Amino acid sequence: MKNKNFKARLSLCMIVKNEAHNLEELIKPLNCVLDEIIIIDTGSTDKTKEVAKGLGGKVFDFPWCNDFSSARNESIRYATGDYILWLDADDRLEPCDIKKLEDLKRKFPKQRNQAYYFVINSDGIDGNTQFLQLRVFPNIKGVKFEGRIHEQVYPSLTRLGIKFVRTDITIHHTGYHDPDISREKSERNLKIILEGLKSDQENLHLHYHAGRTLAGLNRHSEAIGHMEKIFENKVIRQKDKQFFLTSGILLGKYYSEVNLYDRAISIFEDLKKDFEGVSLLHILLGITYYLAEDYKKAQEELEKSPSMDLDVTLFPVNIKQIQFYKYYTLGQCYLKKGDVSYAKEMFLKSLNLHQDRYKSLEILGMLSLREQRYKDAVEFYKMAIDTGKHLDQNYSNLGLALKKIGALKEAEDAYKKSLEINPERIEALTNLAHLYYEIKDYEKASYFFNQALALDEGLMDARIILSEIYFRQYDIDNLVKHCDTLLERLDLPRNLVIESFEDLACLYSKIGKALYDKGLNGVSLMAYFVSFLIKPEQSILEMIIEIGKLSGELDKVFRMVEEALNFHENNNKNIGFLEKV
Repeated sequence: MKNKNFKARLSLCMIVKNEAHNLEELIKPLNCVLDEIIIIDTGSTDKTKEVAKGLGGKVFDFPWCNDFSSARNESIRYATGDYILWLDADDRLEPCDIKKLEDLKRKFPKQRNQAYYFVINSDGIDGNTQFLQLRVFPNIKGVKFEGRIHEQVYPSLTRLGIKFVRTDITIHHTGYHDPDISREKSERNLKIILEGLKSDQENLHLHYHAGRTLAGLNRHSEAIGHMEKIFENKVIRQKDKQFFLTSGILLGKYYSEVNLYDRAISIFEDLKKDFEGVSLLHILLGITYYLAEDYKKAQEELEKSPSMDLDVTLFPVNIKQIQFYKYYTLGQCYLKKGDVSYAKEMFLKSLNLHQDRYKSLEILGMLSLREQRYKDAVEFYKMAIDTGKHLDQNYSNLGLALKKIGALKEAEDAYKKSLEINPERIEALTNLAHLYYEIKDYEKASYFFNQALALDEGLMDARIILSEIYFRQYDIDNLVKHCDTLLERLDLPRNLVIESFEDLACLYSKIGKALYDKGLNGVSLMAYFVSFLIKPEQSILEMIIEIGKLSGELDKVFRMVEEALNFHENNNKNIGFLEKV
């Protein structure tokens, strides 16, 4: 309802230093809603003051004294409006939110007895977070900011009996996009906080901000001590439950960050006694149980959360990230118990939530490979790579999926990209070698198989295929060398004299039998094929067909046999000559 005969005046109050590049972009779109602009300059050396005056601002100097509240209070001292909007120079409002502010201004009560929460969307020390913050409040006697750092107007408004109203007006805080600037600001803030703690060691709000700032600087072990001060305070637990909950959640999170999962679980379980049903608490507890490898309890906690919506609160939360890890971790839990269908459902739900979506895409790609859904695997791995995660494993698996659908050139490129990133990615080496082998580029196949063997001498398939290639190239020395190594690794007799190709064929038949007895049918088939290629025999052919039936690849087996017979027919003279030699 609109206020009859009352048009509230709104004063913008800001403290700035060297913000000439920011002011116009922030203030100019807000002119339609502002009645007064108060700018407190704390020592600019650029053209901040000139730009502010050009935008209609009343500019006042205030020497910086490492106290944000003092500067904020100086700004509201000059304000003449009925209500005050405070902003930072790196804040931004979208046109739709400025329209909402115009509408809200028309409803400001004449009694000046309400203050308004806005939604702050910030890329800060906690990642991309959303939280509520009082940004508009009545300009009345006794209102003031408190705290040298992370200053708050809330305590004074509470004492004055002001009613707090939540809005959906969003302010985008852009000041932490640059990691270097973010770190610089955090270091500055930490210095002020720790200085304050020297003279006020029991100030729990300072401990809270010290903990959060240290965690943002990846100093979680130090952050824990500050949060414990709050969590162990019985008075806070009874009288300020929201502050206690927030501090406890962060304490548990910080314990988890340093891999003290049992301690983190203890904190979260303790919080559940008073805050059962808080979605964020159940999600973080579930994730921690998963990290502690208690998958049953992890699933139980996470399954409680889908019915609970995460909401924007006073506590800065990266809602999209939390939602992502809820579904991602639940998907992992289902995988652990073999519920692949439910797992895929969870991973798919997570995809549009956060930049870490590549983790779900990688798993979906892997599951598609296992289920021989190769086109799906190609799409999932391509999407994972498109997120910016150019991991060698992703390119290697993409190459495998592309090869399976017959896109050999793309597969070759994917394998090569994997090896550019990590020359020792053994799956890429062997799969690329297999690709070249299948298109009969034996020189390249030999090169990459040998590269793989240099990293892992136990690759049986590489040695067996190299044996075939060396026989085709009449490289008897290398053929005998690999045969000897295979016999050694399979604990087969080696003190044999090889007098003919028939002897070599017999040895590869024994290698095939040993591998078959171990249940390694695929590699066994390769060995029998080498034996048949060297010396075609009916008994070897029967074994090849038997293994082909077991693997369901009879067509492939018949093609291999036909190719071997053609090779023999075309190379009989060369083979006969070599046997004489």
